[in-house]
Parts: sequence; structure tokens; C-alpha cells
Amino acid sequence: MQKLTLLTVFLLCWVVATGTLAQVDMNQSGDNKGPEFHIDVANMAVPTNNELSRLFIYIEVVYDELQFIKIQDGYEANYEITAVVFDKDNFQVDGKIWRETVTVNSYDQTNDRNIFHQTHTRFDLESKKYKIVVSVLDVDTEKSRAIRFNTELREFPTAKTSISDILFLREYTTDSLGIKSINPVLTNSHKGLITPAFAYLEIYNPTGETEAQIEYKIKGINTKFEKSGTDTTALAGQRTLYAFRLPVDSLRHDTYNLNMTVKTGKKKVSISKSLYIRFQGIPFTADDIETAIKQCMYIATVDEWKQMKNAPDEKKLEEFKKFWKRHDPTPGTEVNEAMDSHYNRVEYANQQFSVMQREGWQTDRGMVYIVLGPPDDVVRDPYPSDSRPWQVWNYYRINRQFEFLDFTGFGDYRFYQPYSMYELQLYLR
Repeated sequence: MQKLTLLTVFLLCWVVATGTLAQVDMNQSGDNKGPEFHIDVANMAVPTNNELSRLFIYIEVVYDELQFIKIQDGYEANYEITAVVFDKDNFQVDGKIWRETVTVNSYDQTNDRNIFHQTHTRFDLESKKYKIVVSVLDVDTEKSRAIRFNTELREFPTAKTSISDILFLREYTTDSLGIKSINPVLTNSHKGLITPAFAYLEIYNPTGETEAQIEYKIKGINTKFEKSGTDTTALAGQRTLYAFRLPVDSLRHDTYNLNMTVKTGKKKVSISKSLYIRFQGIPFTADDIETAIKQCMYIATVDEWKQMKNAPDEKKLEEFKKFWKRHDPTPGTEVNEAMDSHYNRVEYANQQFSVMQREGWQTDRGMVYIVLGPPDDVVRDPYPSDSRPWQVWNYYRINRQFEFLDFTGFGDYRFYQPYSMYELQLYLR
């Protein structure tokens, strides 16, 4: 208990010192050096207390991110999790710390990026907004990584039907006594769902309805794929567990929105959640294979670009993988450093240079950044008295500079003297 107090007091002091906790997507974990992990949360009712709301926090740690130590019968890793809850005024209201041990039989498992160790915790809190800090510490390396996010816990009324948050499962079973068990699976922009997968929620039925109609709709953000369906389930008492199998096999690489509506009598209630399908070999920064291919145009040769662009839809992923295999500096390993570096630059360009209706990678500055990387020096004047805002990017290593002018005054910096991507590729090669 003393250890928990010391850690949480440290975190509280950090929050006060930095003002507020920034709202960060749970997919992003900042510049920390500790183990990579994925996180998901679900808000459910507290069975024995209507005045509180329950927050489940699920955590998956990548095996390859942990430091395994050889033991007699295999390999072992230990990591420590800290979960701290703050209110909107940055006062700590709860916190937990616990340790997990992972053991494997073979050395190959210790380096596997597709195997995860899962753990979870829960907090019963008042129904309001909170700020959460979850950190994972590798015990042997003493390196840690933190994820910070905001969440709001809902009230579950006692006079009408309500539903929990959606939780994705890899397994949903019922034993011989009728007891149901769940095995959650996490998904985010880095980690996609794989088959089988289920969407799960709890239906709270204080009014004694005997059945509920469930409608679901899945819609792709980029592919515009849509699928919907209906189902009817009997309501067993005041709390019914419901799950249906997701059509993962029929979904393309994309981010999807899942909406579920539960109807009882004339009343209905809805809840939504994002789900992610990520094909192996496509970087997490690309929402679909067509976009991933387009973002190769600055670095591919004419023949490589035509081969990928003109391939039939069913062959595009295959051609994309062939392209990056040719450019992999360390073939035979799971990581393609060239691809990771390229799409990290694409992501940075999108974050820094997007303007009006164009993503950052489609802009002049984005093109230069993706091909040549960050400039050695930038000279800028955003408020010149006698001209439009301008920037000069200096690349001393190739003895070149690129001048950009904001012709519109809305941050749309373009080449002062046009450059084609083929000219930039000459410096790359």
C-alpha cells in the first residue's frame, strides 16, 4: 500500500506541475521508451449499487516489448501496471498498482509481436468525467510507458432499459450450468480485429421486459462498406449478456463504426464504438490499401508505381508487399525499417502540413519531408510587411534549399519555384 501511495502522489504532483492532462487518443502513447501496450475501456453498471458506475480497463502488452529472462523451464518477464483516476480538477480519486508475470517455453515467443499478455482492472466511481493515466513498467529494464485519456461514466437508470458500452471479444462461451464467460480482445488504429470476434454488451432491464430487439450497423470510414442486421433475445432478469459474431472475414482494411440499438417495447437506446481491421503488411497509418499505395508515389520508380497502381484490386496488396520487400534493409526480420520510416514521415506530414481540403502528404512541404526527411534548418517569416508569409528549408547534406510561399494566407505553403517529385528523387537516390 505504501508503494501505491508514493507512485500516485508522484503522478498527482506531475499533473499539478503540468497544468492538465492532455486528452490523448488511447492509440497513442507518446515518446515513452517502455513496453508498447494496447488499451480499451468499457463502462458497465454496478450490480449491487445503482449510485455508482463501473469502469473496466483492459490492457494488452506485446510480448516482444518485454524483457524476458532465461529460467529453468523457459523464459520469464515481469511487468508492473499503475492505473490512476483523476477528476476534472486533477485530484486523484482512485488508483491501483499490480504486477504480472509472463512465462513462455521458447525463445521465439519472446520476440513475437503478434502475441499479447492481457490483464485488466476495474473502478466503481460516481457517474461523471475522469482523466485516467495507465502506465506499464518493465521490471527488469525499469523502462515505462504511459497512456493518458479522458472518459465519462454514465448513469444507468432504475426506471427504464439501458445498455453498457460495447466490448469486443475473441471468445464468448456458455458452460453446462448456463454460466457465460467472455474473453476480451483489444483493437485500435495499430491493432486490428481478427476472426473470430464478437461484439458484446449488457442489457439492463429494471422494468421486467421479456425480450429485446437488437439492430446493428457497421459502416466503413474510407471504404464506405455497410452491413446491418437484426436479432431478438430473451431478457433474463435485470441483467442480460448479449453478443453476436462480427463479420470480420468480409471486412476490408479500414476503420469502422459499429452502432447497436436495443429496443424494448416502445423504448430504444443506442451505443457506438469504433473497430479496426488491419491487414498484415499494411502500415497502421494507412486507412486502406489504395491510400497506402498512393503514399508510395514519391519514392517509387515509374515502373514500380505503375505496377502497384494498375494492379487489379485483388492483387494490390500483393504488389504493395512486393514493393516493400524489395526495399527492406533487413530481409528475414518481422520489421521493415524502410516502410516504418516512410509511413512515420507520412503521418508527421499529415499532422503538421494538412491544409484546407488536402492531407499533409499531398502538399509541397509534405512531399519534401517524406522524400528527404526533416530539413537541417528552417528560416521563416510568417508576418512579412512587404510580401506573403514564406519559409526556406535548408538541406545542407545535399547543398539544396527549398522556398515555400503562402500564396493564400491560410497556411497553404507551396513551392516558390516548382519542383517535381522526380527532381526530389534524384537527391534521394
